Amino acid sequence: MASQHRAYFWEPPKNIEEFLRLHKLDYWPEEIIFGDQDKWAYILKKIKEDSSFASIYTHLWENVPRRHGAVRIMEARLQECSILLKNHASKILEWENIISEKGTPGKLEKYEAFLKNHHKKKMIMLSDEMETAKNIEGCIFEGFKTNELSQLPRHLDAERIYLFVLKAHNFDEKLFKLWRIYFLSEASIAVLHDSFWWWFLHKFKPDKENQDFLFDRISESYVTLFISIPRSKKDAFFQVYPDCLTQAIYVAFQEAFPESTDLFNDEFKEDLGNNIYLWLSGLKPQKGFWTHWKLKDLTTTTIHGTKKAPAKSVYERIIRSQERIMNTIDFNMTKIFKIPSGYTLSTSKDESRILKPSAKTPSKGYQEAFRD
Repeated sequence: MASQHRAYFWEPPKNIEEFLRLHKLDYWPEEIIFGDQDKWAYILKKIKEDSSFASIYTHLWENVPRRHGAVRIMEARLQECSILLKNHASKILEWENIISEKGTPGKLEKYEAFLKNHHKKKMIMLSDEMETAKNIEGCIFEGFKTNELSQLPRHLDAERIYLFVLKAHNFDEKLFKLWRIYFLSEASIAVLHDSFWWWFLHKFKPDKENQDFLFDRISESYVTLFISIPRSKKDAFFQVYPDCLTQAIYVAFQEAFPESTDLFNDEFKEDLGNNIYLWLSGLKPQKGFWTHWKLKDLTTTTIHGTKKAPAKSVYERIIRSQERIMNTIDFNMTKIFKIPSGYTLSTSKDESRILKPSAKTPSKGYQEAFRD
């Protein structure tokens, strides 16, 4: 059986001669004769064209369904925006060229330098007549908003307050520019806003639910601020931050409530600082830490440098209200007798409160006010 199996065993050719003998060929490869040369040439050319990269890519692009249509739409939109931007930029450059042609370079440079040196952020100056609460009693916290900071009273600007405090420290210019970036960051501004309102509620109008919400966001903002400060600057920055934040909150109270400045005494500063330091560092500051603050003029001067109007006494406010009421009364008695219902005196809440005691004997508080 083994011998029979070996008889049928076939070995492949070892060289070209054996290959030719095996296939009964005179040479290899054999020449293929096509019947219609033009037809085969056309087919061969078509195969080459259809197998090119451009042809395959085009065929796939047109026929294969894609799941990235949004990307193509975005690319087209970006290209459209790029064209619009180029057109807009070209117009700006043309405008700049027109300006430079009309004016001499020296004048333009002087003008730019003047703008840089004298540029100031617009500030809102509040007049005495505006209906804004200037004392603690008249201020109300509108409630915690998850996605929005509660604005400081009387349109106060947190950035301007921080800058006022930083300038009072007299840091050298290089350090001031560095600290300014961190103090005016979004997280630091949020800490000031929420800390102000937390202290307002804690000290004057307790509201545990809103205080808890504010405290949670203060914690989140402080963590964000802490992470954002480079490691090499962390120690130096957080040595000054608690004190500066305490000063900023104190300044905000002075600016927001000029008629309640007697409440912001040494005890107020001590309690405020103890609270802020415990939050941020876990330790209380040295007693009387606030004595180094350079904010002595805050009681008489605003952070903008303007003089504060002296707080009006109770007596002055009563006289002023009575004058306004008298000016609104129509003394045409003929008209009043004809249509008495049409001439009822309309008074505001504050005026009605002041008018009520006038029909009776003045209360003890009013007597003292008049004596003062």
